[in-house]
Amino acid sequence: MYVIQVVGLKNSGKTTFINQWIRALTVKGLQTATIKHHGHGGDPDLLTNKDSYKHYQAGASITTVIGENQLFMTAEQDKLSFDKILNFYQSLGTDYVFVEGFKKWPLPKIVLVRDSQEDFVNQLENVQLISDGELKSAMHKVEANLDIFTWHEEGGW
Repeated sequence: MYVIQVVGLKNSGKTTFINQWIRALTVKGLQTATIKHHGHGGDPDLLTNKDSYKHYQAGASITTVIGENQLFMTAEQDKLSFDKILNFYQSLGTDYVFVEGFKKWPLPKIVLVRDSQEDFVNQLENVQLISDGELKSAMHKVEANLDIFTWHEEGGW
């Protein structure tokens, strides 16, 4: 499984870039997943008027709602570490995981830049590619170096 972190300043095109890449991989029959940083402070928005949230409020450390075609999981962050989430995704046969945000994490990353943002880039570690958001070039460079982005369940990279 390959884990590709995409970071950039606000409005640098991270979500658009990842969505385009997901579509390109899906067409090839590959399974993709994402992990998104909620960078606005506090907890992500939840459906607080639903029974599953009431279970969570009552003390359940993980709740899951299963619908006809989707499921929604809520968990305390310390119950599902990043490594556990990646291992879970890998157990589902995921081929690529895109991580949006988490600039300070030491994952192999692609940095999206719009203008000269050297100061921003110099603050990051494990930068593998700096891109202006042009997808085909970035995909080609990553695919030529997939070993850098390979996740191993037994201990990461």
